[in-house]
Amino acid sequence: MRVILIASFIFILIVDLSGQTNGSRWSEVKETKRGTVKLYWFQNSPYGYTDESNRLRGMEVEIMEGFKRYLQKKYEVELTYQWIQEGTFNEVLSRVQDNSKKGVFGLAGFSITEERRKLMKFSPSYMADIAVLVSTNDIPIARSKQELLRSITGATALTAKGTVLEKELIKMRDENGVDFKIEHTGASMELIHVLASRQKSFGYLSLPVYLLSLDKGFTKLNRQNYFTMRYEGRGIGLPLGSDWDEPLKEYFASEEFIIDSESVIAGYVNMDLFRFIETFNPQNEVGLLNKEKDIQQVQLQLQQLELRDQTQKQLYLVITITVVTVLLMIIVILFRRQANSHQLLKDQKAEIEAQSDQIIAINNNLEAIIQERTRELANKNKALEEYAFITAHKLRAPLANILGLVAMIDQTTLREDEKDVVGNLKDSAMKLDEIIHSVMNAIDQPPQSQK
Repeated sequence: MRVILIASFIFILIVDLSGQTNGSRWSEVKETKRGTVKLYWFQNSPYGYTDESNRLRGMEVEIMEGFKRYLQKKYEVELTYQWIQEGTFNEVLSRVQDNSKKGVFGLAGFSITEERRKLMKFSPSYMADIAVLVSTNDIPIARSKQELLRSITGATALTAKGTVLEKELIKMRDENGVDFKIEHTGASMELIHVLASRQKSFGYLSLPVYLLSLDKGFTKLNRQNYFTMRYEGRGIGLPLGSDWDEPLKEYFASEEFIIDSESVIAGYVNMDLFRFIETFNPQNEVGLLNKEKDIQQVQLQLQQLELRDQTQKQLYLVITITVVTVLLMIIVILFRRQANSHQLLKDQKAEIEAQSDQIIAINNNLEAIIQERTRELANKNKALEEYAFITAHKLRAPLANILGLVAMIDQTTLREDEKDVVGNLKDSAMKLDEIIHSVMNAIDQPPQSQK
């Protein structure tokens, strides 16, 4: 019993993993209204790539997102995408050509060819598929096919493994008996960067990628006027046994796709370039040369505008630096003046404070001197008063005696000359008595304040 349960569990697990690997069929999703499909892709700008923010972008990525919205709107289907990145174009190709995988899509910018239709299905073409031969600058632009073949003899051809363009290079080498080696590299955008660092090398570039890089000024490569290839178009790949081509073709034929595709393509390719590519005939080299000339002329004008803008910016920068420098000089001068004024005021304040301290010290000294002199004068006045008082009192007793003696003498009989002497003595004593009384009155009576 346990063995049966384990076997059943393993069987269910295998079925589940198988379904997860293969993805859901459209018939099942349409019935159950939900399902999961696998989308295999690799770095191949502008068809599918991750940007600087590590966000998956690209024309085919956005087309598949529009396809999901279309199914949800028309069939109310909740479709889940599982994005699986592969390292090379050939790995994506092998995933799609595996017919055991039903719910699988390949996003690699596939070229639609009759040979590939035998191995896989395609969506309708969403863009013309034209490839041009480009070379490094040390291989000149040839004036004839034979001159080109001589120039690439001994050179290195670069291409992504498993692509139609690899087969074209092999065919070119074998049919024309040209001796060059083939080296595998990444997709178109990577090929541009590789060629920019190489010498004596060449390879095929998708015309949209070439014109896009030329329009953005990315490439300095020589485009050769021979061996230009045109295929049915670019499409999204599916396994032969897949039934997802039915709703995919329906979406491509819908009005929603027309609106979505214009918006998608405009986000990656100049619409003027896109319309030119859609109508381009590989035999019309003059038309392509004129388009390149137009692009280069536009690039030259843009460079001139950019140079003028840079010149104006530099002029504005110089003016700004000059104005800022002048302003800084003015600020420095004003600051120095203010600092000098502040220092002068500070010095004047210090001088005034010193003078004030000196004046206060002088005032304090004068006040002390005045107080000292006042005390000395008071002491002297007091001593003088005491002296005057003592003197006046001491003089009064002898003077009284003199006046008494004069009075007694005056009562005696005297001669005339004696009377004159006694009279003079009496007058002098009286005058002296008046002086003593005046002094005593001055001492006894305080001075009256003046009104």
